[in-house]
Amino acid sequence: MTLDVDRWLLRFVNGRGDDLDRLESAVAPRELPAPGPPGWFDDRLRFVYAAFVRTHRMARRPFAPGADALFVDIGAKKAEVRERRRFFVREYFGEEVDFVLADQLRGGGPARRPSGRERRAARRIRRVARLAALAACFDRSARRYRWWSSVLLTLHTLAQASDRTRRIYVGKMYDRRSYVIATYLARRGGVRPFLIYQSSPLAFNQRELHVDVPVVLTSKVNLPEVEYFQAMGWFRSSDVRYCPQEYLVERARLQPGTPVYDIGFFASGDWARRSGKYWASDIDRVRAGAYRGNPFEEHAERVLAALADYARERGRSLRIYLHPYERTLHNEHGIEPPFRHLADGELVTIDDAPGTSRDAVYECDVAVALRSSTIWERIDLGLSRSLVYVYGDPELDNFMPESLGPYRANLFYSTEDLAAKLDRLLADRAASP
Repeated sequence: MTLDVDRWLLRFVNGRGDDLDRLESAVAPRELPAPGPPGWFDDRLRFVYAAFVRTHRMARRPFAPGADALFVDIGAKKAEVRERRRFFVREYFGEEVDFVLADQLRGGGPARRPSGRERRAARRIRRVARLAALAACFDRSARRYRWWSSVLLTLHTLAQASDRTRRIYVGKMYDRRSYVIATYLARRGGVRPFLIYQSSPLAFNQRELHVDVPVVLTSKVNLPEVEYFQAMGWFRSSDVRYCPQEYLVERARLQPGTPVYDIGFFASGDWARRSGKYWASDIDRVRAGAYRGNPFEEHAERVLAALADYARERGRSLRIYLHPYERTLHNEHGIEPPFRHLADGELVTIDDAPGTSRDAVYECDVAVALRSSTIWERIDLGLSRSLVYVYGDPELDNFMPESLGPYRANLFYSTEDLAAKLDRLLADRAASP
C-alpha cells in the first residue's frame, strides 16, 4: 500500500469536515493544471524545493497587502488579467483589491511585520508543506504532487495577511488549485471566500461545491444550472449573486450595432489542443498536426463544413472567428487552421487578426459554436440568436441539457437541426420591419 499524500493534504484543507469524499469528488474533474511533470524525481524535487526554500524566502519577506480585500487568481501574472479582475470587483462590489500570487514576496502595501497570530498561521502552513513534501518522497507511485506547491505557497501568503484581510475573492474555479484554496478558506481560513465563476456552463467540471460559501455567477445560463445542481444535492451554496460578464472591462467598451454578417462561427481551436481540451504549448507538434483527429475536432470540422455549404447554398454570409490561440498560431508562428480552405473571400471569410473576438460580438446576426464561451456571453448581452452544439456524449459535452432551463432553446443537435434553426432565425429577421 503506497502513501497517499494527496488525501492527507485534502483532509488538512478540509478541516474538521466529515465530507472528505465530497471534496475529492469535486476536485477530480478539475483537470487543470497537470498534477506535475512526467518524471517522478523531477516532481518530488520541485515539491521539496517549494516547501523548504520558497517558503523560507516568503517567511523572511512577508506579504504586505495593499488593500483589505484580496483576489486569489492563480494565473493573474499578466497585468491585463489583474486589471480585468479589478474592474469587475470595482463595478460590482465597489472596492479595490490586491492580488495574491503563489509565491510573491510582497504585496502592494508598505512592508510590515506580521502579527504573532499571522506568524503562527504561516508556520503551520510551512510545517504541513514540508511534512507533505518529505512524505511524497516515500510515495513511489505514479502520483504527482507539484500542483500542491502553488496551493500551499498561496495559503502561506494568505496566512501572512490574515489579520489585514476583510474579504477574499477566488477566481478560476475550474482549476483544482482554486477549489482547494477556497475549501481551506471556508473551513480554516477565518474569511469566507467569494467564488467567481467564468461565463460558461458549470456542468463539465464545476457542478459540485461542497462548502457553503458565497458564489458569484457571471452567466445567465448558470442560474438554472445552479438551481438544478442544488436540487440534486451537488452544489451547496445558497448565497448566489449574478454579476454578468466575466470580461466586463472589455464588454463595457462595446457599443451595440447592426449585424454585418448573417452567421458567425466562433472556433475553439480543437485541432491544436491536447486531447482536444487543453492548449498545446509544443508549437512544433502543433505545426506537425500531432493533435489533429480528436473527437472535438471531428465534430467541429463537420459542423463548420456544413455551415460553409449552407452559406453558399442560401447566399448567406458566414464569418469564421478564430479562437485567440488560433490567432496566436497564425500571426506569431505562421500556422494556418485546417479549415482555411473553406474561406472563399466572398460569402465565407475568416477573422484572423491578432487578439480576440470580443470586439466583434455584435458583428453577426446568428452566432454558432461548439464550445466557445462567446455564445453564453452573447446571451448575457441580450443576443439570444446564439446556438451551441450538443455532442450527445457526456464525455464531450461541457453542459447538461436538462440543467439549462430556458436556454435549451439555444441548443442544436445535428447539422440538419442547425440548418432548420438558421432558416427560421434568418427568415424571422427578413420578415421584421
